[in-house]
Amino acid sequence: MTATPFRIGFLSPHNPYDRRAFSGTTFYAAAALARQPGIDLRVLGAHRPPGLADRLLRRASPKLDRVSEAEIDGLDAVVGLVASQMIDRIRPPCDTPLIHVTDATPAFLREDYGWGVPVEMDRREARVLQRADAALYSSQEMADRAAREFDTETAALPFGINFDTARLPASRPEKPPLSSLNLLFVGNDWVRKGGEIAVAAMQQARKMGLAATLTVVGRLPEAHRTTPHITAAGYLNKNRAAQAAELARLYARAHLLLVPSRADCTPMVAAEAMSFGTPVLASDTGGLPSLLGGAGTGRLLPLAADGCDWARAIQDVTRDPAAYALMSEAGFDRARSVLTWDSWAAGVVARARDLAQARQRRAPQVAAA
Repeated sequence: MTATPFRIGFLSPHNPYDRRAFSGTTFYAAAALARQPGIDLRVLGAHRPPGLADRLLRRASPKLDRVSEAEIDGLDAVVGLVASQMIDRIRPPCDTPLIHVTDATPAFLREDYGWGVPVEMDRREARVLQRADAALYSSQEMADRAAREFDTETAALPFGINFDTARLPASRPEKPPLSSLNLLFVGNDWVRKGGEIAVAAMQQARKMGLAATLTVVGRLPEAHRTTPHITAAGYLNKNRAAQAAELARLYARAHLLLVPSRADCTPMVAAEAMSFGTPVLASDTGGLPSLLGGAGTGRLLPLAADGCDWARAIQDVTRDPAAYALMSEAGFDRARSVLTWDSWAAGVVARARDLAQARQRRAPQVAAA
C-alpha cells in the first residue's frame, strides 16, 4: 500500500522556476524539497516557468507579494523562503504549520549593509515570527541575532550551493604547487565585499616574497585594470554553460578564496570554493563563521585586519603543504556533507513533519476542551 505523500507548499516572492531569480536560491531550494522522499511539493502563487521570449530578452520574473488562503488549505505544511511580506498577508486562521526561512534580520540589513530598511520592516518581521511555527536562518549567527532582537526561538540550517551538481567535482581537485599562489576574489559589490583589502593582501604578500596573483570575478574598478598581477575575469553567469565552466575552473585552480567582506549575510561563494577544495580566508562578520564551520576549512580575520594582516594569513596557511592539504580536504568534506541543498531540504522536511504531527496531537485536545 502506497503511503500518502506529505504535501508541502513552497512560498516565495521569487520565482522557483527561474534559475536567475534570487541568485538561483529559490530554484535550487524548491528542487531539493521536491526530491525528498514522500514529498508532494506545490509551488504557491502565480509563478510560472520563463517563456522563450523571457529567456531571449533576459526578462526577470515578476515578484509576488501574496497568495490566496485557498491555496494553503489541505497542505501539511508551508515553507516560506524569504517571504516575510507574503506570510504577513496570509489572513488568520491558518491551521497549516508554517516554517519561515530567511538569512538576515531587517536591523542587520539596515545597520551592517547600510540599506534604508524602514522600522516598519522590524515590526512586520516580529509579526511573522510570532505567526510562524518555526524560524530557520541560514547561519547560527543570524539565528542568534533574531532570537535576541525578537525574543523568540530560532534555529540555524545552512543553505546549499547554487551550482549544478554536474559541475561539482566528485573528488577533491589537485591544486597547483604552492610556489605560485592563485588568490581568488568573487563579488560584484566591490566596497562591501572588501575588494580593496583583497588587492592590498595580494600586494603585501608579494612584498613578503610570495609569488601571488589575484583573479577577480565580478566588478573590477577601472583604477585596478592595469594593476600588476591582477586578472579580471568579469561577471560569470552560472546559468550559462561556458561561464559556469570557467568559474568552476577558477575555483579548482585557486589556492585561496579571499572574502574580506565589510558586511555579509551568508555569502555562498565560500561554500562554492570549499566544494572545489579551496580554503577560505574570510572576515569575521555575519554568517561567515557558520559557513566555515570551525572545522579547519579556512581562517577568520577580524574586520579591523588590513592588507598586511591578510598577507600574513595567506603566508601562514600556505607555508606547509601538508597542513594546507588537510585544510583543503576539510573544506571539501564540509561542502559535500553539510552545505548542500539536499541536506537543507532534509532538515526542513524533518521539521515540517514534526510540526504537523505535533499539531495533529493537539487537535483532539482542543476539540475536547
